[in-house]
This record gives sequence, structure tokens and C-alpha cells, in this order.
Amino acid sequence: MRVKYFGAALAALVLAGTGAGLPSVSAQGAPARADVNAFVGYETFRSATLSPDGKFVAGILRDKDGDMLILHDRTTRVTRPIQRARADQKLELTFVQFKGDDRLIFGLQQKFQIVQGKGSRTSKTADPADLGFSYTSRIFTSDLSGGDLKTLYDPESEQGFPRWVTASIEEILPEDPENVLLLTPSTGGTQLRRVNVRTGKSTILETGSSDTIGYVLDSQQKPVLREDAVAGGKGTAWMRRDSQGKWIEIVRFRGEERANGAPDFQGLGRGPRPGTAIVSARPNGRDTNGLYVYDAANGTYAEPVFEHEMFDVFNVMRDPSNGQVVGACYEGFQWTCIPSEPVVASHWAAIEDAIGKEANVQLAGGGSLKGSILLMLDGPKEPGAYYIYDTNGRALERFQSTRRDVDPALLPSKMVFDYVAADGTEMWGYLWLPPGAAPETRNMPMIVLPHGGPEARDGWGGDPMAGYWSSQGYAVFQPHFRGGSGTGRKWVEAGHGQWGQLIQEDINDGTRALIEAGYADGNRICVAGWSHGGYVAFTASYRDTELYKCSLAGAGVSDLRAMQAWVRKEQGGTQSISYKYWAGAIGDPNADAAKLNRYSANQNADKVGMPLLIVHGELDVTVPVEQSEMMAASLKKAGKPYEFIELKGMDHYLRRDQGDDWTIVLNKGREFFDKHIGPGWTP
Repeated sequence: MRVKYFGAALAALVLAGTGAGLPSVSAQGAPARADVNAFVGYETFRSATLSPDGKFVAGILRDKDGDMLILHDRTTRVTRPIQRARADQKLELTFVQFKGDDRLIFGLQQKFQIVQGKGSRTSKTADPADLGFSYTSRIFTSDLSGGDLKTLYDPESEQGFPRWVTASIEEILPEDPENVLLLTPSTGGTQLRRVNVRTGKSTILETGSSDTIGYVLDSQQKPVLREDAVAGGKGTAWMRRDSQGKWIEIVRFRGEERANGAPDFQGLGRGPRPGTAIVSARPNGRDTNGLYVYDAANGTYAEPVFEHEMFDVFNVMRDPSNGQVVGACYEGFQWTCIPSEPVVASHWAAIEDAIGKEANVQLAGGGSLKGSILLMLDGPKEPGAYYIYDTNGRALERFQSTRRDVDPALLPSKMVFDYVAADGTEMWGYLWLPPGAAPETRNMPMIVLPHGGPEARDGWGGDPMAGYWSSQGYAVFQPHFRGGSGTGRKWVEAGHGQWGQLIQEDINDGTRALIEAGYADGNRICVAGWSHGGYVAFTASYRDTELYKCSLAGAGVSDLRAMQAWVRKEQGGTQSISYKYWAGAIGDPNADAAKLNRYSANQNADKVGMPLLIVHGELDVTVPVEQSEMMAASLKKAGKPYEFIELKGMDHYLRRDQGDDWTIVLNKGREFFDKHIGPGWTP
């Protein structure tokens, strides 16, 4: 296979200074380190897509003035901007897709301030719609020059709707050159509309309830599955359309957004026959999620598509030109795709052989498996890059990086570290190694970084906290502890009721194993985390003082009973789906009061035995900032040293438009670690 590179035409459009600048070696001989802009904030280039005929690439470029929608002609190598979204107007392009070879569909989002009216709750307890800011999105279509611009949905036609109401693309319909399917809000219930991309005219195909958030269609573009929000958005319910056309509930989930790490049922898209859909599920008592053809009319699993005994499978591999299933993908130790078609499998093997083992590779969007396809790569040493593969010539081209001027030599590497927990359970986690370090390197300063959720998991790709701090000379350990997701429901449920207990021990056992193996210097280890990871860091500050020398708790829970009282007050009382979920996952705040207090840092502030850095966003409505404020007050009362950074414009999540806030988090963390366990390792 031949591999070639290009991208100068795109780079010429990007103004100087938008990439991640690289520091030089200082006069004292200090090593060059990667800049924080390589990990957070806006990518230089994102959301790339390839035309079905393979002749054009569209994508979103970012410069000092905001976003540009660009079109690159692969024949002439000419790139031109065709739309602009100005940052000073709080505008941002959200995606772009080809509709056929001659039209584009793209999203435009505006961030705006919400003014609290009389009687509004304070920002400490408010919903996002009552707080600081929100977003409104619109969907447009144009020709390849940016002309013939049309909006595909205008909410002004709906009386009484707030301006932040938005529509979304439900299906691009690759085999239909004229139409797409949109999910649009309506006073009569959420509508599924077929919209003509050349005229903007639409036809209503289906009307759900006001809480309907999505449909899954069959091979004849008929809705066969429906997902509705329940309990004020704190849960979801899946329904199927039976043979009489009636919607029948299949399953109902409780818990916070994304809290169910391995849901019993999830619709993923059209199936191979009328009346069928592809779903991720766990039928017949399975522990891990697999992919199945689901017959909606009678509620049965017709046949398996792909199953894995260790890892949950949630992703379908489809031909971008027609939507046909050609394989399955899952997050194993790395992102893994298993093509089911022999020809696709041959191409995929050639691609993986050319790319190597260090990066994840997946289909990015557009193109055709009979022509050219667009690939997205990411990994510890690759912040992100688009490649184009020609299936006819079996040639691979590197098209463009997502972030400019990032030197791979300044990025960390990564390995899977196996260990055994104290109770004999086989465990694993990711160990990030500083630039220049090798699997044979020993005695490094280390940061232990458990993930949030806890029903979540880390992956092989980039991670801003782990990647940046490791690039500064620290080994970083991300353990896959019990309670995390991705490896079956039993693993998730083993962590229920174990906050501060089994979960904490799984993490600590991994830390001790790394000390014993010689990777980590046992006198230079800190713990850090965000959300549930912040809870672990809070808890370690008084519980695990013999193991860690400092703790960084970001957006963490410091008081389990107070957190549940907040959920009860703000999210519907003791009978709400959200409250019931957390009572089961954490413990009953009444029956288990003594135990929950024992594993709450706020109730044990007088026992804190290490330097503690607390970071929280004021606009956080997932873990309220009071959780950090009360801990800071308790530490002050106990006479314990701490630093508390409250970021005024920040919420709970890592978003590109909050890059300045995350820059503060990462840099303050680096300074904190340098002070207490530094300096970072150097070759």
C-alpha cells in the first residue's frame, strides 16, 4: 500500500497562532513540553466529511475570528471557505455532511445568555435553562459554493416555543438524493419529518409525544422503535411498534444522563429487513451487550450480529453510501472494528497494517466503500487526524490533523497494565508514560486518575487530563475499577453501594501494584479526578494518606448524604427516577447514614492528611458547587491547608467552548503536582 500526505491547502487558510505552540528548550536546559492548547479548546479542523464520489472534503476550520465551513477539491487541491460563523456573535458551526455529491447540510449553534426572571432559583440550584447560558441550533443546506442557502426547520412557525428549541437530523438517507429525516419539536408532540434539501418543504411522517427524543427506522424508512424521555429527562424509555401499529414499552431506564453504562436495550439504526432494527442488548441472560437484529412487531431478537464475551458492543459499522451493516465496532483495550463482509475486512486489515498499533481508527463519514472513505485516527500520540483511503487503488492519504503544530515527540505513550486486586480479581488499567519513557522505564512520579461516572470508562484515545499531565513528565494511571462500564453489567453492579470502599480499594490496589512493579516512585504519587473521580480524590485525602502525597478534587462529591438531599430536592423527590437510582448506586441516605458519613470527606475533614486542591465550576448542575464549598468550609474550620478554585463560567463537562476554563484546571494541576511530587520525569 502506498501512503501519501497533504494538507498545505488547508493550512494556508488557518491564521497564524491558532495551533498549539511548542515551547523551546530553556536556557537552563529544561526539556520542551507540549502546550496545553494541544489538549483543550477548539480544534483547528473538525467534523470532516467526504462526498460520495470522493471528489470533495468539507469540514470546519477554526481561526481567531471563529469557524469557517470549507470545501476542499481533491482534484485541484484548492480549498475555499463557503460559510463563516463569528465567535464575537457567539456563533459556532456544529457539523457538516454531504447530501449527494452536490449539496451540504450543516448546523449552526448560538450560545446566549439567559436572564433570570422574578422567582428564579439561584445559580447554585438552577437548571441549565435557568442559569448563565444555553444554546440554540439551526440546520441549513446549501450547494457546494455556499449558495442556494435554505433552512430545514424554522421554529418561528411554532407559536409559544422558546428560542432555544432545536431540530436534529434523524437520518441522512444516503440512498435518497433529495430528502433527509428531521426530528422537530411541535406543540402537538415531537415530529419526524421528511424534508427536501433542495426546496426545504417537508412532510410529517410521525408525531410522538412532547418527550420523544428519537426514532429508529427499518429498511423501508418506517419508524419501528421510539425513545422517550421520562422523569423530567432523568430517565428514558424505549418502545416498539407492534403489528397493529401501537407503541409498546420495552424497557425503562433510571439514572442520570449516561449513568447506565450497559443499558439492557438501545436502538442503533435500521435493520436488514422491513420491521427490523439493529439494537445493542443483553438477551438470554448475557452479561455483555451485543448487537442483534430486533423484530419490532413481536419484540423478539431475530439473530445476532456480533457478540463479545468481555467487552460491551454498542457500535454498528455501516457503508456510508447506503447505510448497510458491514460490521461491528467496540471499545476494547483499543477501539476495534470487525468487518462482516470479506471485501471490507480485506481493506480494513490493510488500513490497520498501514496505521500501526498506536492509534484508534474508525470511519469518519461520507464516501463509499466502492470508492474512497474517510477515516478518523486518534491515540495517545495522535490528537486526531483524518485519512482518506482509496478502495480501488488501496492507497492511504493523510488529509489533515485536527490540531496544528503538535509535535508527536512531546506527547506521551500508553500501555495496558494488568494487576490483581486484593480479593484475587484480575484487573487492568491504562498507564500513560511521559515523552521519552518506555515500558522499561522505572521510578517515575505518578498521578492516579480514576474516571467519572462511576458508570463510565477510559479509552485508548486522547484524554485532556491524562494526556497533558503525562506530557509534563508524569506517569498517569487510569484504573478500570469495579463500578465502571464497558465490560458487562456484573462489573458495573459490583460497584453499587461501594463508593469509598471496594471501588477505592480497586484503585489503590492498582497504585500499589505499580509501585511494586517499579513504575511509580512510592514517595511521589498524587491522586486526581473529576466528578466521581473527584469524589475518589476527596476520599483519598483522609482515607489513603499513606499512599498519596496530594489530591486534586475536580467537581467532586464531598458529602454523599448532602448530594442525595440535593437530588431529592431538585429532581423530583424520593419517588423520582434519579433519586432511586442514586439511592441504589450509592446507598440509602437514611438506612445507611453512618456508612455514607464514614465515606464522605466533608464529614472527615479533620482527618485530611495531604495538600488538597479543589476545583469546581459555578454553573455545575450535575454535581452542585456546594459540594466543594462545604468541603472548603470544613477544612477551614479544621485548620487544614487547601486551595479552592471556583470557575465562574464553567459547568460540569469538557466542551471546546470552555477551553479557557480547562486551561486553568490543567495548568493549576500541573503547578500543584510540581510543588508536591515534582519535577516531572525527563529522559
